[in-house]
Amino acid sequence: MSIYKSYETATKPEEAYRRVSKDILNLTMKPGQVITEQDICEKYNISRTPSRDVLQRLKNDGLVISIPYKANYVTLLSMDTIKQFIYMRKVLEISVITDFIKHIDAEKIYKLESSLQKQASLLETDFTAEDFYKLDGEFHAIWFNATNKIKIWEQIQKLQVHYTRFRMLDIVAIKNFKSIYDDHCSIVEIIKNSDYEQIEKAFTSHLNSGLSRLGDKVYTDYADYFDNE
Repeated sequence: MSIYKSYETATKPEEAYRRVSKDILNLTMKPGQVITEQDICEKYNISRTPSRDVLQRLKNDGLVISIPYKANYVTLLSMDTIKQFIYMRKVLEISVITDFIKHIDAEKIYKLESSLQKQASLLETDFTAEDFYKLDGEFHAIWFNATNKIKIWEQIQKLQVHYTRFRMLDIVAIKNFKSIYDDHCSIVEIIKNSDYEQIEKAFTSHLNSGLSRLGDKVYTDYADYFDNE
């Protein structure tokens, strides 16, 4: 076997894992959807053993659940987990952004305003929800980077199995990108004015805005996406 073929064989399962994970997180694969080893084999052109390994990694990530004697399913969303994650993220971000404001300078303001400009420019194009979600994440990462707390942000990204999909549901179903962008503009003004009193109010509203936008759709149009807690 050539070195190239060996490398190709080694990377196919990893590529399959990344692509399935992405499809689950961006809701291309719906919560509750059946996923089998055979599906992975056929779609990503890998054999049964690496397909089984990919499926196991997805289970370890909390993206897939196996029900004995039935099938493997994309995990349903947990509203309780989502609400707890929002609370955790709110507490962390308020603390981090408070530190960020204490050391605000022209360079940091420039990064914030540049991010807003990218978002505004994107809204003028034929963009995808994934494109917007990426810029949204980059915006929030600014204060974690600037305060040397990027490891905390990276851990937040790893933990948000349910929240990432909930955010994508908000973005895809409601499509009110302007509302999210307006929140970001308000947050930047608060930062520029060092308005500590408004930080908690603004972040509580921003991080809970998805719940507000989706409203009863969680229990009607998308009820099948959530578990029955």
